[in-house]
Amino acid sequence: MAIRRALRLLPAVGVICLYMSSLRNGSSRAWATPRSPSQDAAVGYYTAALKGAAQVTGPESSAFKRLARLHYHAVELRRERKWARASAVYRTAIALQQHMPAAKEVPACAAAACTWLNLALTEQNNHHFDKARQAFQDGTRFVQDMMQKEFDVWIDGQNRLRSRTIAQSECTEVKTACKWLATLLVAWGLLETRRGFRGRAKVLAERASILDGSKAKVLSWKVVRGI
Repeated sequence: MAIRRALRLLPAVGVICLYMSSLRNGSSRAWATPRSPSQDAAVGYYTAALKGAAQVTGPESSAFKRLARLHYHAVELRRERKWARASAVYRTAIALQQHMPAAKEVPACAAAACTWLNLALTEQNNHHFDKARQAFQDGTRFVQDMMQKEFDVWIDGQNRLRSRTIAQSECTEVKTACKWLATLLVAWGLLETRRGFRGRAKVLAERASILDGSKAKVLSWKVVRGI
């Protein structure tokens, strides 16, 4: 009887020994729940889409993962040419960003601009040019409002960045916001060239180049100059 009881205890003892060994070796990762491939793909895609604005150094926040899943789902729909459904997903992401806590991995302005940009491009792909133009316009206004609320900086009538302190206008997050705002303006300008409005496109490109000097090269593009 004692022998049978001892044999029944052996599996449990083995598990305990394995667990204690893992703790001694610092290999607690063996007990962690593995990430699904789709989750990794979503985070990887979204991080790349943010073009350097995201800093992912550890476990992602729930807000970042949620936005990543939405963006990844939307791009899958775009690959299937399901433009209307993709647009609806981007609009869901925009609504969420107005209510849920900001993701710690990326400045809120950059996250918002990225979503508005993809919404506008999706509407453009669906040949809904008026909706695309409206998305660019609304996205530009949305990002500028966020910049003023979060950083107390604003764009004046000559498209120059203004702030109450020089240090504020020079902070990294403000520069990131300006780069994304400029990206929105350039993409909007390219839409206008396709619709035959090169004058509008040039104005938008000029605005972008003031916010982000690297966008000045757009002014020399033939599609903008009309040559």
